[in-house]
Amino acid sequence: MEQTNSYALLNGQIILKDKATISPNDRGFIYGDGIYETIRIHHGKPFLWEWHMTRLIEGAKTINLKVPLTPLEFSEKTKELIKLNRSSNCIARLTITRGPGKRGYDFTGDEPPTSLISLYEIPKIEKKGISLSITNIRVAAGDILTSIKSNNKLGSVMAKRFAKEKNTDDGLIINSEGNITETSSANVFYIKDEAIRTPPINDGLLPGVTRRLVIALASRLGKTVEEESIKPKQLEKADAIFVTSAATGIRNVERIEATKLPSNKLVNDLKNAYENELTKHAILAAKSTGT
Repeated sequence: MEQTNSYALLNGQIILKDKATISPNDRGFIYGDGIYETIRIHHGKPFLWEWHMTRLIEGAKTINLKVPLTPLEFSEKTKELIKLNRSSNCIARLTITRGPGKRGYDFTGDEPPTSLISLYEIPKIEKKGISLSITNIRVAAGDILTSIKSNNKLGSVMAKRFAKEKNTDDGLIINSEGNITETSSANVFYIKDEAIRTPPINDGLLPGVTRRLVIALASRLGKTVEEESIKPKQLEKADAIFVTSAATGIRNVERIEATKLPSNKLVNDLKNAYENELTKHAILAAKSTGT
């Protein structure tokens, strides 16, 4: 990520990232009491910003969390941060916590929320596909907290650790009914006999923004994505598997456990459609800045 200085936005104020501090009583630090969004910045403008803000606001309502700025204010501050860091292609993380409060799990609702926006490099993506293992991490089917992008990501941390120990790139998380939910950081799709399937949200997974886009892109290609519960054995018999996230887009899976998977034309078509969306976004970004 090309930049001259590393700035962050803390509680509406731009500061040097290494000077950012939070209260030791901040509930986000103590309990993971907060939410966040990971947003792709492409050609200087946030990609799918409105969808990210919709999910952020809905998540905040779910946990009764105050959002200190409006989506428009967050947008303007993010653009200011991008310009100051000279970072036209990067990842923005927008974090909101309940802020400092008294010890104990209960909260009054009067706590002043903490907000932080910081920028990071886009992960390097190799052309080859990724490998997946099935982890021993479990989530409860139907748990409403799995549908928000919570600051408490211990399940994802341990799923990633499990995958590393199995010499795979990422790990699949299973729910209490034995169904696939997602990986540590991505939604999962699989293809069998030209049909695209993905787990339903109520199985215990995040309603990913890129997942939402892929469902729309598939429709444009004349394909309907079926949302249905998926057992691990179904993935091992799939014609193709791919995963989606804001940070890495669409990535095909070349191996799950010991099962190798070939490349797939439909996955490649979806990748091309996704790249076309980024191109259109870049054109609009250039027009809006007059470049």
